[in-house]
Amino acid sequence: MKRVFALFFLTTYLISTTELSQLLKFPTLVEHYIEHKEQNPQISVIQFLVLHYEGSHSKNRHHNKDYDEDQKLPFIIHSDVLNFCFVHPQPVFFESFHKIVMVESSKVMSFDDSFLSNHFLSTIWQPPRFC
Repeated sequence: MKRVFALFFLTTYLISTTELSQLLKFPTLVEHYIEHKEQNPQISVIQFLVLHYEGSHSKNRHHNKDYDEDQKLPFIIHSDVLNFCFVHPQPVFFESFHKIVMVESSKVMSFDDSFLSNHFLSTIWQPPRFC
């Protein structure tokens, strides 16, 4: 029973977050192939797929009489299945009723590595010593 639930939730997750939902349109592909087969009995499955999927990504694809039906086939139109929305909150300003007095100092603090002792660095990667 756990395997059935795991498979159900995995399938639901993959269909909702990937293009696997396009596979749910597979019966439409079969029906459309049968329609083409009735119109032209000589057409093979490969010819049908080439007719509908070759150049389907190009923007200047020609519109034929069954263009609307072609758009319902799987993997012809890709949709955004997972979108992220990030909201940047506006900064919050607080008013203070106390006066802040700035004191200017004549000393300038600086940080320079040359003033630090590196004696401790030589003892980091030493083997353990036994007493």
